[in-house]
Amino acid sequence: MRTVQAFTAFVLFLFLFANNSATAQVQFKLQWLPDSTAWGVFARPEPGVKIPKFTIIGSGQVTLVVPPGSRFFDLRSFSGTWEQNAFVPTPKENPNGDYISFGMMTADPPIVLQDGEETLLFTFKAKQGQYPEWMYLMPDDDPFNQLPNSVNSNPGNDITALDPGTAIIYSFTGIYNPDAWDWHPENLIIQGPYRQGLDKRHPRIFIKP
Repeated sequence: MRTVQAFTAFVLFLFLFANNSATAQVQFKLQWLPDSTAWGVFARPEPGVKIPKFTIIGSGQVTLVVPPGSRFFDLRSFSGTWEQNAFVPTPKENPNGDYISFGMMTADPPIVLQDGEETLLFTFKAKQGQYPEWMYLMPDDDPFNQLPNSVNSNPGNDITALDPGTAIIYSFTGIYNPDAWDWHPENLIIQGPYRQGLDKRHPRIFIKP
């Protein structure tokens, strides 16, 4: 019921403020985390964008492009509750890749986006020894990222939040640090401190990987 109420409030605010709202930017990153042998999907505001703590998160989706036949497991939510909600193998727009989408079911644990900080949304794993040789978050110019597409699906990356005090809408605008996915030790990009919504009692404490 809380989720329905929050979403209803979000839609109401969008309706009330759509004509005079400004927009601001949120980015995603796919990061290899060697200590947990998992990939993490992170979000952060674009540099200089200050998002108030008490925004209403209305929607979220993350779409991966992976080699055909890749399989993953152990999806764990850290900020928001995420589930795999779509899988499209080798669509005709790009027969060289499979498309896996994860949708945000609820905004609990809370998603807090702060200037200069990264927030871990969720992690997932591949079987030992079956790590893909490439993978990436779906870019806006991906050939499958069009409506309608060959399977009438709705892929892509999305996060939408509203600050009811200022009527500013925050939404997904791009991908940062695209090479951070790489699990090869020689190409490892170190992940710095980040926040996660699971830590409700101490929301400003950083987690070190």
